[in-house]
Amino acid sequence: MKYTRSLHIVCFAAVCAAFLLTACGPEPTADEWMRRSLASAKDAKWGRALDQAENAVEKAPGDTLANVLYAIALENNDRPEEALNAASRAGADTSSFIAQYTLGRLYVRQQKYDSSIKPLTRALELRPDDANTLILLARAKLRLNTEDALNLTRRLLDLPQFKQSPVVYNELGVILVLKGEARRAAALFSTALSLDADNPHLHLNNAILQDYYLGDLMKARQYYNSFLRLSANRRELLDEYKEVQTRLEIIR
Repeated sequence: MKYTRSLHIVCFAAVCAAFLLTACGPEPTADEWMRRSLASAKDAKWGRALDQAENAVEKAPGDTLANVLYAIALENNDRPEEALNAASRAGADTSSFIAQYTLGRLYVRQQKYDSSIKPLTRALELRPDDANTLILLARAKLRLNTEDALNLTRRLLDLPQFKQSPVVYNELGVILVLKGEARRAAALFSTALSLDADNPHLHLNNAILQDYYLGDLMKARQYYNSFLRLSANRRELLDEYKEVQTRLEIIR
């Protein structure tokens, strides 16, 4: 059973803020195609968004933001390798945060951790306090067994908006578990849960920690039952729900 994480990803709406769109004439410009692609994405019409982003790239093949939009549209149409290619073209612009972040994020998503380090490091140089970049870079460095993964995530707690964030405490806990420091992780998972008591993922993480790492089956059962109660009507958690039911039958 795997630990669950929460992480915000860059979406079309965020990219929209990075450029000004011009009015369209009789034949749409690259900016107009991007505007249309953004609108389609907001309505979750990813097929249309992809066609429109592709038109933007055809109009302006070297445009950084057009290629970022194209990469995200490809990603959401289950074309990961093509998405990475488009993000790599955008990533040639080392002055663009959104390009570097998107390229690094896609590398992490495809578990190409070594390749993700350079663009994510550059993204962090451009925006030193960006939480998503800190988390992704920490995750990649953890997978590569580097020493600074934990320190990167701890930096999030220095940001005012994350001092009371369950996401950050959960992420720190996951990193400590993977580093073999389960008892220290328990305190962080407990803090995360105190900040978001109705989050089923956090109950599940606490249950897994108590069950598989600390051997406290009584606490594990309590957390597992809380997870079942909170996830009963969550279709996206159906697989985990069934796994937990099976595990409870074993450890009762």
